[in-house]
Amino acid sequence: MFQLLLSGLIIGVVSSPTCPSNGEEIKYGTKYGFYSALIVGAGAVVGDAVILAAILLWLMPFVDSTSMIITFLWLFGSAVLFYIAWGIFKEIKTVEGVGERAKSLGVKYPFKHYLKAFWTGAAITTFNPFTVLWWMGLLTPIMNDGNSTSTIYPLAVLLGALFWFVLLAVLLYLGEKWLNRRRRQAILLISGLAVLGYSIYFLYQFIIQVFHV
Repeated sequence: MFQLLLSGLIIGVVSSPTCPSNGEEIKYGTKYGFYSALIVGAGAVVGDAVILAAILLWLMPFVDSTSMIITFLWLFGSAVLFYIAWGIFKEIKTVEGVGERAKSLGVKYPFKHYLKAFWTGAAITTFNPFTVLWWMGLLTPIMNDGNSTSTIYPLAVLLGALFWFVLLAVLLYLGEKWLNRRRRQAILLISGLAVLGYSIYFLYQFIIQVFHV
């Protein structure tokens, strides 16, 4: 059981840096501070949990890489990520440097700000076709195994993902003094390009599946 738990934690940590929600967490972290970044990460983990629950409850046994659900998820995911990337690019012009590290912990934002941060992280993950296919690929052997401890593994993966997003928020907070305006702009540019790259790739996959290229 311990080996299963450790394996899940490792997979959750090493797979999370490739998630598009990292770009949005970095945007929130560089502009609004630690708590905002942390809530984006929490939303991303909840999005993972939604997909996990759907699969474990056998709500999507018919989903595979060629199903219509995945086909339109590619298109919807592309649109969502393009919107997110556009928002990141818009932030580049207005982002400022940080005078004091305590600023990110002392500033209080309205509840709707944190709600938006949470739902943004959740939407990026939930409507990401990679999330669906990745969880199905991860869970199918376990579910077929019939092991009563099989739920420990996906829960450990979620815990590992949460650890990564918390770590990213902490790193952004610790690096605030180093993050002057120009460096913040550079980080946002890289994050925006990464999310835009996902958007273009998702659209490409949609075109391939629709036209059978």
